[in-house]
Amino acid sequence: MTLRTTDRRQFLRGLSALSALALLPAAQAAAPPTVLAAAWLAGGDLPAPLAQGAGHYVGTLRIDWSARQIHMLGAIPVPHRPHGIVAMPGGEGFYAVAFRHGRWLLAADARGRELRRVDLASEPGGRTFNGHVELSPDGQWLFTTEVVPATGEGWISVRSARTLARVAQLRSGGVEPHQLLLDDEGMMLVANGGLRWTRDDQKIGVEHMDSSLARVNPENGALLGQWRLRDARLSLRHLAWNMQPSGRRVLGIALQGNHDAPEQRRAAPALALWDGQALDIPSQSPLGLGYIGDIAPGPGGGFLMSAEIHDRVVFWHPGEAEKLFLIADMSRAAALAPSGAERSLFIGGEKGVARWELNRPAAPLPWPFPIAPDHHWAVLEG
Repeated sequence: MTLRTTDRRQFLRGLSALSALALLPAAQAAAPPTVLAAAWLAGGDLPAPLAQGAGHYVGTLRIDWSARQIHMLGAIPVPHRPHGIVAMPGGEGFYAVAFRHGRWLLAADARGRELRRVDLASEPGGRTFNGHVELSPDGQWLFTTEVVPATGEGWISVRSARTLARVAQLRSGGVEPHQLLLDDEGMMLVANGGLRWTRDDQKIGVEHMDSSLARVNPENGALLGQWRLRDARLSLRHLAWNMQPSGRRVLGIALQGNHDAPEQRRAAPALALWDGQALDIPSQSPLGLGYIGDIAPGPGGGFLMSAEIHDRVVFWHPGEAEKLFLIADMSRAAALAPSGAERSLFIGGEKGVARWELNRPAAPLPWPFPIAPDHHWAVLEG
């Protein structure tokens, strides 16, 4: 895998041009260790003493950049593909939830040891999880996206962060809610993907898809606003906040094309922005090739996005809003997590992990065990 990094001085001038720099292993020496909560598919036996076989897992990984070593601290087997992960306050642990049609939600500590788990089969409604969980600012409540499989009807469950039990439920404002985040007023912003899926994960009725961004009051479920893109075949899926240089906070929304023609899908834009008033597409660049897996805030108010099935990570910046920039060529680049300062990015792919930084090259580390990370992970330490 090969990574690219932009030139810092050009970036500070407004990204008038970007240049690719070689990656130097020695640059990692000053980086502190990183602990990540992650989800992955293991293709073989995990390292001792975990010593479990192939399958789906969530757990924690410790990356020692100076020693160039990756350690698996803990691994929890799960019965269905994991997807969304959110860190507990202070990095004390994490929550993880099943992908589409899965029924499990769990809490784990920072060593990757399971604390508690809930199964939707034990709750009324006949619903399944749809991939994401979000934590309230006070750390007391969880919000999970859920669907009725037969119809795609969207729901949000409000759950106790301590017990994981459902205490309230709200309509998502659309079909197939995927990820949600909270705004500054505590309102939920829900990316309704708009698609319906069979039990064997095939899309149905794509010509009738209805993707939208909905703003929902978590206190009473009131739909406060709803926005749609002009192109109805673009599915809104993953979300990230970032502050623009102007001081305005903007929501970045990762897009996935669902057009009938392959050439149309590959030409689909990667990113939409919501500024509290309108939903717009800043760039028509096809560099994301029609499928974005994860999105994270980047330097200078930008957004970093993984195009997993096309082995790349791309960068959008408001200084050159009509463009996208390629920052990484990396096999099945999927999970993204920014550092606290948002000046570096941890990237997980099927062959290893890398730390991309704006002002310092970094070297990728290969996995010492046979795993491929899912779309998301979260920094617990470092």
